Amino acid sequence: MAENQFNEVPFLSNVGLMLTYKCTIACPHCIVKAGPDRKEEMALQSAYKWLDQIRAFRDGFVCGVSLTGGEPFYNMSHLISIADYAHNLGFIVSVVSNAYWATSREEALRILKLCSSIQMISISADVPHQKYISFENVKNAIWAAKKSGKLYNIAVATESMESPVYLKLMDEILEFTDKEFVNTAIILPIGRAEAGAKMIDYKHSSEPATTACSMASFPIIFPNGKVIACIGPPITLPEFNPLYLGNLHQENLNEIFEKSESNYVLHAIRTFGPKVLVDLLRTNGFENLLPDNYLEGVCCDVCFKLLSNQTICHLLEDLIEKDEKFRLKTAYGRHYYLNESEMISQVEQNNVKTDY
Repeated sequence: MAENQFNEVPFLSNVGLMLTYKCTIACPHCIVKAGPDRKEEMALQSAYKWLDQIRAFRDGFVCGVSLTGGEPFYNMSHLISIADYAHNLGFIVSVVSNAYWATSREEALRILKLCSSIQMISISADVPHQKYISFENVKNAIWAAKKSGKLYNIAVATESMESPVYLKLMDEILEFTDKEFVNTAIILPIGRAEAGAKMIDYKHSSEPATTACSMASFPIIFPNGKVIACIGPPITLPEFNPLYLGNLHQENLNEIFEKSESNYVLHAIRTFGPKVLVDLLRTNGFENLLPDNYLEGVCCDVCFKLLSNQTICHLLEDLIEKDEKFRLKTAYGRHYYLNESEMISQVEQNNVKTDY
């Protein structure tokens, strides 16, 4: 079943559209605080316009569009219209859902057949979700995805990879699918989870996680036109942070995406992980501005703690502008590790201009 695996994609080759903040449930760990009482929704005409811009970017460079929320299936006609439009433009269309609609195998199959333009589906199946939605719904949705020939994965969030409740849930999931189709993320004390953070027994470290971040490889567009570089915790941060790329009501998508190619903070995170930013601040004598500790092994926590501090954001911008060695390291690292040469071309052009 290897063909069902979601593969990591190159920078800007997949773009997310957050269709709605409305959801059938209000999970206690939801970063964006989605729920039944939220009203924000991406207008159809905005979605069509932005999809046209995505299609035109570099003559069709973007190959995938991910539809997320909230719960995209909350408004089926809205979801189907946008998915159909994206599919007709030639995109591979995926969707994220809590599977509330998969009340039986038959119903799950009926719903997915209505969504013929959606080729991939990611089902959220963690303990907080299953307090509101039966685990049978998850099984029904995955069965229907297999039956209808759709690619799939299961997204699990947990407070700890060692949690007995999480391990029990994983055992249940692995009874009907393989581990390669399951993606696990750590619940961070952000959004609704912030209120219950003191009850979570997180492991802390004085050193940041060293992992590079693949989540920042594909940006997401919000109903209000904001474009954020990843779907992780930075989506909740103010616009002063460098992972805020722009707003489609003020600039077109081509301008925003082309500008993101020279975003050194973003590409340093993608190439080396946010620890490289911590090292940059330490090297330049700004240890006093850094957090006292970090969640052990969680790179999203490092990003969030650094980039939620406006002083640090402005400081990083100034330091990187003056630090040619850092810029070169990022550009060549990106080329070596990610096979992306765009930034090297920019560096070489700048060097030619300087020499001249």
